[in-house]
Amino acid sequence: MRPFFLCILSLFSMLLGFSPAYADKSASVLLYHRFGEDNIPSTNIRLEQFEAHIKILKEGGYHFMALTDAIAHLKEKRDFPERTVIITVDDAYKSVFTNGWPMLKAAGIPLAVFVSTDPVDSGSSNYMSWDEIRQLKEEGVEIAHHTASHLHMVHAGLEAAMADVRRASKRFEEELGEVPKIFAYPYGEHSLEIADAIQDEGFNAAFAQFSGAIAQWDNLYALPRFPVNERYGGENRFKLISQAMALPVSDIIPAEPLLSDTNNPPLFGFSVDENVRGPGALACYPSHLGKAADLVKPLDHRIEVRFDKPFPKGRSRINCTMPAGNGRWYWLGKFFLLPGGKLD
Repeated sequence: MRPFFLCILSLFSMLLGFSPAYADKSASVLLYHRFGEDNIPSTNIRLEQFEAHIKILKEGGYHFMALTDAIAHLKEKRDFPERTVIITVDDAYKSVFTNGWPMLKAAGIPLAVFVSTDPVDSGSSNYMSWDEIRQLKEEGVEIAHHTASHLHMVHAGLEAAMADVRRASKRFEEELGEVPKIFAYPYGEHSLEIADAIQDEGFNAAFAQFSGAIAQWDNLYALPRFPVNERYGGENRFKLISQAMALPVSDIIPAEPLLSDTNNPPLFGFSVDENVRGPGALACYPSHLGKAADLVKPLDHRIEVRFDKPFPKGRSRINCTMPAGNGRWYWLGKFFLLPGGKLD
């Protein structure tokens, strides 16, 4: 959605009186990778962009929360302070240590870093060392689990994927004296089978990489995060996602994100909580379609998303948004994976 379109809809929502009734039930988790590595824009945030993000957060009435505390709020069904933001970083690149964390630390903003152990063990200058990771931990940064080899877990299969997870857990135990209890799927790729295995392994929660705010009604082992990079790091988008509110929904189908040729495109649907006013303003955007999908309402507050064009092979998403009032937006994301195609 274009910024101009967002502004018009925000004004429209205020005139119609949309009510942000669930403002304290959800929080925005932001996902970064690299800081100031301008030669890799797809996973990088420029330092001037990141400085602008921090300024917005510090001056915009936000509440900052550690990742473990946010998971505890979800598990215990506790409300979040309004405009709660959690900052996460994947992959343990060196620029987190040299650029990202020093800027956050100076601003008093907590951080969680999801670490894949093989790149750290490789000794590559592109990644932090174990000594640097230990230093971050001593300074209050939360270290979280991101497998050993950063593999495509669904493609590898359950047995190989979980062997990789356990190999990383052994390295965490050896280097940090404990195994992190919060997990992130590499590339955000997961299935119900893998999510169940991660839960059985003893993790408290697991994150993917599709857009949306975390909420009390979410599956703890398929939590959304808003990816942030150079292209999607402008101030307008940052304000939009950092104060996004999870659309309160139930009865989401399909539960399984894994697609095949027989259920592509998926029949995606959900029920919006009856306390949410104005669901007629909802729009849902499949990532490959280039426009909004058709919405069918078989029952009051029940939404069925329909489109004819199948998702391509690889990772896909549907983003559903609607105005929530006071310049804020409800957001619901859904991740899908059709195996095959190029792995990246």
